[in-house]
Amino acid sequence: MSESAFSLQGPLVIRSPNWLGDAIMAFPAVRNLKTLMGKEPLAVATPEKLAALWQLCPFVDQVIALPEPKNLRGAADKLRAGKFGAAVLLPNSLRSAAEAWLARIPQRVGYARGARGLLMSHTVPVPPRNPVRLHQRFWYIDLAAAVGAPADVSWPELKKEPAPTESAPLVAICPGAEYGPAKRWPVDRFVAVAKHLSEKRKAKIVVFGAPGDTAVADEFIKQLPEAENRTGKTSLAEFIVALASARIVVTNDSGAMHLASALGRPTVAIFGSTEHELTGPMGAQSRVVRHHVPCSPCFLRECPLDFACMTSITPERVIAETEALWT
Repeated sequence: MSESAFSLQGPLVIRSPNWLGDAIMAFPAVRNLKTLMGKEPLAVATPEKLAALWQLCPFVDQVIALPEPKNLRGAADKLRAGKFGAAVLLPNSLRSAAEAWLARIPQRVGYARGARGLLMSHTVPVPPRNPVRLHQRFWYIDLAAAVGAPADVSWPELKKEPAPTESAPLVAICPGAEYGPAKRWPVDRFVAVAKHLSEKRKAKIVVFGAPGDTAVADEFIKQLPEAENRTGKTSLAEFIVALASARIVVTNDSGAMHLASALGRPTVAIFGSTEHELTGPMGAQSRVVRHHVPCSPCFLRECPLDFACMTSITPERVIAETEALWT
């Protein structure tokens, strides 16, 4: 697709990725598309569970909460009501193309992946692998650039969420990871870090996570009963407010990691089976802790070997990073 032969017709709707971390990694690209569109309205269509996330973005004029995944027709109806001239599809899924096609949006743009090209008006060739542009944010930035947007890689300014006043510094511990146990640092090590910060920094320890992280959080609380467990008890909007008030966040590679980093909170991220150069946190106050072993990154949900990529990371290493970030 050449810029001279194609230009986006507003109003524009951007189909958000479906996962929290992926959506956050798309922020720079969406900001760049807003720069391209200028005064033309820009909407983001997103799974309802992520609507509060996109409300943080001053460069998004409208957030369209889509119904549950099985309701394809309902999603298309919502998009059709917006009378959009163009849709940029950030997910690679057939479904996202079907939504825009059923909504009769004239311009439907995305990467040329699989059979979905038949439902799109314009496809962008998948960019070649570039060793200095491995991070997933470039996948989205390059798609936006292919339709004429700037290729700005800087982190966009977000709306500031009012943070509640705490009597003690709040440390957010996020020991879960929805993808699977291979992404989870052992719970007892999170506990060791939390105990250090509680004793030395007089911090209030709060455990956060999705409903699927309940078992991990329960194990943490069993070892550190004085901590507060809010796992599965917060909406995304409430989680955003809570993280915005955290003095520091200690987390696995997860959506919580990306959210904490996006909010500008000091974040210590522990990586095992995944690769930080691909999906690492993007905030300036983020530190990655990992121990390279020959089989990593494997991207498996469960480790079939000795889990050395995680068990070789000591609490002392993570404590050192939290102390370096403590402000």
